[in-house]
Amino acid sequence: MKLSLNRNLQIGYGFSLVVIIIISIASYLSIRFLLNSAALVDHSNLVIQKLENTASIMKDAETGQRGYLLTKREEFLEPYNGAYTKALNQIQQVQQLTVDNPEQQRNIAEVKRFLKTRLSILQQILDKYKSDQKVNIDDLARGKLAMDALRQQINIAETDETKLLNARVGTYKTYTTYVPVIIVIAALLGLIFTIVSYISVTNIIAGRTKMQNDLKNKEHETAELNEELAAANEEMTAINEELLASNEELSVSQYNLHGLNNDLEERVAARTEALSLSETRFRKIMQTIPQIAWTNTASGEVDFYNQQWFDYTGLTFDETKDWGWREVIHPDDIMHNLQRFRAIIDSKESGEFEIREKRFDGEYRWHLVRMAPLKNHNGEVQLWVGTATDIQEIKQLQQQKDDFINIASHELKTPLTSLKSSVQLIHTMKDRLSPEKMDDLVIRANKGVNKVAYLIEDLLYIGKLNQGQLDLNKTSITLSRIINDSSNHIKISGIYKVITTGDMALQVFADGERIEQVVVNFVNNAIKYAPLSKEIYIDITKDDTMAKVSVTDKGPGISHEKLPFLFDRYFRVQSSGSQYSGLGIGLYISAEIIKKHNGEIGADSKPGEGSTFWFTLPLQAK
Repeated sequence: MKLSLNRNLQIGYGFSLVVIIIISIASYLSIRFLLNSAALVDHSNLVIQKLENTASIMKDAETGQRGYLLTKREEFLEPYNGAYTKALNQIQQVQQLTVDNPEQQRNIAEVKRFLKTRLSILQQILDKYKSDQKVNIDDLARGKLAMDALRQQINIAETDETKLLNARVGTYKTYTTYVPVIIVIAALLGLIFTIVSYISVTNIIAGRTKMQNDLKNKEHETAELNEELAAANEEMTAINEELLASNEELSVSQYNLHGLNNDLEERVAARTEALSLSETRFRKIMQTIPQIAWTNTASGEVDFYNQQWFDYTGLTFDETKDWGWREVIHPDDIMHNLQRFRAIIDSKESGEFEIREKRFDGEYRWHLVRMAPLKNHNGEVQLWVGTATDIQEIKQLQQQKDDFINIASHELKTPLTSLKSSVQLIHTMKDRLSPEKMDDLVIRANKGVNKVAYLIEDLLYIGKLNQGQLDLNKTSITLSRIINDSSNHIKISGIYKVITTGDMALQVFADGERIEQVVVNFVNNAIKYAPLSKEIYIDITKDDTMAKVSVTDKGPGISHEKLPFLFDRYFRVQSSGSQYSGLGIGLYISAEIIKKHNGEIGADSKPGEGSTFWFTLPLQAK
């Protein structure tokens, strides 16, 4: 009884102490929440300030650029120089301040992208102006639109942060209203619980005396109970012996069960590790393959893209999850894509189809899409694995091949038709033709045969080049003699004049027949593409190790964007809407011949000023 009374007294004291501690903690937390709320308001204000600083920096940069464009005074570029670094520093600080806000993080990522793109546009205009090119109203409008787009993106981020600021200000006002009330209530509750505890303790002490008297009476009763308890202990001893034997049997059973449980856990752990390793390998394979890859659930919903998808599209997972990937598909292919996609999902078997997908720069490129199911042992689809392989170059090569076949057919058909008509005329009128007419028809027939022979020879060259069978018979040759031999047919006609200058005695170690073929091709091209230029200039020069031959005409020239493709297979120059005849392989064959000689080949041209085709050859054998 005495112990019980002391315990109740201790409980009373403890309870009062706990209540006081709880009230103190509540007051502390209320004040803490108030301070944290104020800090969050300051945090949002700082984010908005940083965004405004970014906009101000870029506006100063734009103003400085415009001032420079108007006055060409370098001091106007001071706010422009380093503007990107300053603005990027502000945006990175905002990124750190909003690291716990995914939506704002996406907004800031867009601001960074817009910042880099828009500053690049301003720099392009500035570079254009510095290179003495005319900066027109469209350029300035494009710069202004670039800055407006950046400002709009910054406004989006500011709007989101302002919304968050308003919510935080509301929370702060709520705390400033209720925290003092909570503190007052806590103080009152503490006072009330203190008074109640005091009354409770007084009552406990008053009852303590009464409990001591009752305790003496209970001692007599306890003695009698002890005797009964001794008898009960003897019976308990016997029962304990029986329990001991049962416990031994139970211990053996528990040991066996423990071993079985350990074995089961080891199997589960091994299976889990194997599955985890398999999934890790699968993800690594998906990330390392060069193609775009993804996975779909059994129902067709996309749940994973590899990094190649994000690099190609420039989009995030949230932008293309679920059915968002449809935004990447060309509008003309979307229905076909959905039909083939659904057909493959419904068939539960592998399938493929071709579509055009938009790259991050807006260009649509052809891709071969393949999808394959992963099934369990019951044949049920658990997962779909898809890949998209870029086949744009294959499509273009196929189109070039088709165009080449059409062109070759046309080029062969024209001389064959002329040859056929000449032969038929000779056959039908052989007894009535005069010798002069017969000679004319034979000459025309020979021209047709020669043209067909040239076309077939070019086609055979392509075959040899593809199979690596173009052999060279290199000897020491004089370049001027090769040039003279290759231009005799031009000189004989009397229409064009070939003027050769330079080192007329220069010799190289090369295959004379192949080099003559290159020169003939250059000269014929000069006549074909510059028919009004009656003079063709051939120049022979050298440096320490290489000889150089240049063929120049004074024709209309070739546009700058076409120069890199002149020596590509099947490329044919178009001018003023007209396309010249030929297979588009002469310059390609010439380039391969020069490469075989360890030389270089190229072309220089300016529209309206003519063109120069050149090649180099080693002076000594290599």
